[in-house]
Amino acid sequence: MKKIIIVTPWFGKFAGGAEVLAKTLALEFNKRGVESLVFTTCCKSPYANWWENDYEAGIYDVYGLKTHRFKVNNTKTEYEDALGTFIHNKANMTQLQQKNFFESGINSDDLVKTLSHYIEDGYEVIAMPYYQGLTHSVVNTYPNKVSITPCFHDEEPFYFKPIETLLKNAKHIFYNALEEKQLTIKHYGHTIGKTVVEATVAGVGVELMENSSDSITIKDIPTNYFIYMGRKEKGKNVHKLVEWFDSYTKQNLLETKLIFIGGGDKSLIPSDDRFIDYGFVNEAEKSYLLKNAIALINLSENESFSIVIMEAWLNKTAVIVHGSCSVTKGHAIRGNAGLYPSNEEEFCDCLTYMENYKEDTKIMGENGYIYVQKNYTHDTVIEKYLKEME
Repeated sequence: MKKIIIVTPWFGKFAGGAEVLAKTLALEFNKRGVESLVFTTCCKSPYANWWENDYEAGIYDVYGLKTHRFKVNNTKTEYEDALGTFIHNKANMTQLQQKNFFESGINSDDLVKTLSHYIEDGYEVIAMPYYQGLTHSVVNTYPNKVSITPCFHDEEPFYFKPIETLLKNAKHIFYNALEEKQLTIKHYGHTIGKTVVEATVAGVGVELMENSSDSITIKDIPTNYFIYMGRKEKGKNVHKLVEWFDSYTKQNLLETKLIFIGGGDKSLIPSDDRFIDYGFVNEAEKSYLLKNAIALINLSENESFSIVIMEAWLNKTAVIVHGSCSVTKGHAIRGNAGLYPSNEEEFCDCLTYMENYKEDTKIMGENGYIYVQKNYTHDTVIEKYLKEME
């Protein structure tokens, strides 16, 4: 039976997409009798100092998973130099500067060195995501012995030379979405070949938590609202969502609300009764708010999968995604389960349609439920990982 190590920079506090995927994979492998460990750093989240240790190095129990934490490298000065070059002169970065941009970020020589014994002992290793130096160090130190779930986006660092090296050295590649694979083939298929072209689109397993003992404590929930779920940050286009929704309600003189759930930058949400921020909620509250929303809105333009739209569909709620995000737009089209505006005018039209044609919107949500059940159950996803590694 295979033994697996999941390598990810942060684990335990931060709930970003790659960490959720790492947690899900490790838990589901273990449920199926496949021993799975997590290797991570002593840094608690990407919002903390990447070069300081928030935890003591050692072995922890996190979510019931055996989690090994390793000290981070102190490469802050090198990273700041590389980041400065990226910001001010990205078009002319040398290959060495591009390499430093990745490797001087969050990294751990101790973790990389320790992996050697486990690889010799027959462990499969899966590292994620591509953007962090730890993934590059692990894959490049042990060429053709470490697999990656890269979580690629169509963004500047995806085109840097170290990505070609990362792909060449990867044992297996597990894509989260068809569009991620298409993007990778388009840019690297001619240089990397078979590893990229024949790699598996595994996706992410998403299922609702059953038998939750949580109760609903939120008061005064509006009757007519759209919902945003996830981190509140500009990188997720939350500022644009607020701007467009403000325009929509003012143009139409509506009392429709926009609810936010999740963490992040609260200052992005206006002090206005049309915008309601519930922050972190429990599973019962999340499910209730999703089920009773007109639709979930996610205008992020950089997604390699989007767990939040899958959770909306599991609650039979339609979605509105950004037309410039090929991944979420692709899900919406294949599932026939959402709309995908590309600008403010189209966004307002989409909201108007969903408010006026709620039966059609309900059918979209039901279509989304079928789409997730067909493609992204834990069994379906884990089977793809195990089949490829076997």
